Amino acid sequence: MSGGHFDYRDSYLGYIAEQLEQDVEFNDIEDDIAMSSDEHYGFQHQPETIEFVKIMIEDLYKLRDLLREYDYCVSGDSTEQNFLAKARLVYPTRREEKC
Repeated sequence: MSGGHFDYRDSYLGYIAEQLEQDVEFNDIEDDIAMSSDEHYGFQHQPETIEFVKIMIEDLYKLRDLLREYDYCVSGDSTEQNFLAKARLVYPTRREEKC
């Protein structure tokens, strides 16, 4: 049964990535006492910080997807070869470094 190996906790990485996406989207909006409590505001991070956050978002989604593929593999819903194909796409340079 897919999803069981990590008790669906791998999906939490997607939630973190979504929160980071909101942080990027609203970064330039300053907090204002006149804003309603449900309005988003940002943290006014420097552009370099935002660039690193964007990299983290991409990495979180890649890791979530790879963990899901591994989960499918160990639960019998997919094959180890499918997992390896995905892992090689996600981590191509790491594989070359190990060889």
